[in-house]
Amino acid sequence: MSRQHIPVKDIKIGTKGWTAKVIVEAKGMPRSSQRSPVKYQRMILRDSAGTKVQATIFDSDIDKFSDVLTLYKNYYISNAVVKTILPQHRIANNDYQWHINSKTVVEEVTGECSSISVSPYNFVPFSKFSKYINSDVYVDVIGVVIDAHPTREIPTVNSPQRIQELVLVGKQ
Repeated sequence: MSRQHIPVKDIKIGTKGWTAKVIVEAKGMPRSSQRSPVKYQRMILRDSAGTKVQATIFDSDIDKFSDVLTLYKNYYISNAVVKTILPQHRIANNDYQWHINSKTVVEEVTGECSSISVSPYNFVPFSKFSKYINSDVYVDVIGVVIDAHPTREIPTVNSPQRIQELVLVGKQ
């Protein structure tokens, strides 16, 4: 049986008693803040209308939700903390983000035929890349790798990370 829920676009700071039905569309790995020992994990949630919202989980709550919020599964989410998000931290086209914490209620949607499906890719042409410079927004691209640099380690706050630079060409 379907639960009452409201669209993501209607959830703002001060919205009370809300429940949203969303799919986990993207889920990043837990990371450490560059300026503090705080760990965080970001994800993008999307409702059936296609509205996306960035959700962030911090510190010990990451472990609590690690097996609950699974990529491409549908959930009812209630009681997350709604906050505004600065443009430089935004990975979804939404002015708000949700902080998921120990008080947030997350229930997997089961047995419903009206589940939210995975959205198709939204490819960005290479000619529009300049719009995303210095942004954390996720983009989808199609290209051919013409050069793969060797992997290397770069220092981060907690531990070194391995990276690899790739050179791509598009059809332009």
